[in-house]
Amino acid sequence: MKRKLFVIISLLLVFSALAAACTRSASGGVTDSVADGNELPNPVSTQSQLMKDIIAGTQTAMAVPVEETEEAAEGEAADGGDEADTEATPEPADEEPEEEIVLPTSTAGPPPVVELIYNNVKCGPGLYPCIKDYVKDQTVTVQATYPWLLDDMELTFKAGLEGTYDYSQYIVVGTAEYTGNADKGFGFETTLNLPDSLRGAGTIVVLLETNDVNYYGLDYYDNN
Repeated sequence: MKRKLFVIISLLLVFSALAAACTRSASGGVTDSVADGNELPNPVSTQSQLMKDIIAGTQTAMAVPVEETEEAAEGEAADGGDEADTEATPEPADEEPEEEIVLPTSTAGPPPVVELIYNNVKCGPGLYPCIKDYVKDQTVTVQATYPWLLDDMELTFKAGLEGTYDYSQYIVVGTAEYTGNADKGFGFETTLNLPDSLRGAGTIVVLLETNDVNYYGLDYYDNN
């Protein structure tokens, strides 16, 4: 009797287990998993350790040339930048010559260079240059006296109207360099052409300037 009761109870337990297995899904869906835990299950890799090692080695081998290529590209870019900077750097401009001071002259262009005829003639007392001769409205001949003249002086001859005391307004009518000596004489004379603006003028002043501001002289004549 006890044995029969044990068999019946065992059969009931087996049937109960089978019934529960039939009413439950073999695997839960995505919706069920989310509903149960509100999170998706973590993915589980099915790759073997051997496959993982092969893939890791392939990725490492591919990364090396890529890194070297990037470094080479950066190096070329740096070299190219240097060349660009070199090409963009402008060459130093040639230095401009010093501006030449242009004095007012009777004609356009540089002042005329006049010839000095050396001699030992002296002007009157107290006169360093003096008027020797002239042709009305055309020319005037000037004599210069030694020892007022110094070796290698640069001479500038100017002409202007009497009563004009600003010598910068005078017109340059000739330039020359003094090189007197015992063989040819220490004084000189020279003939200057009058500018058109002074033709017809009454009294004309002839000024002789030098490269030493302390040495200058003048004389005048009536242009009639």
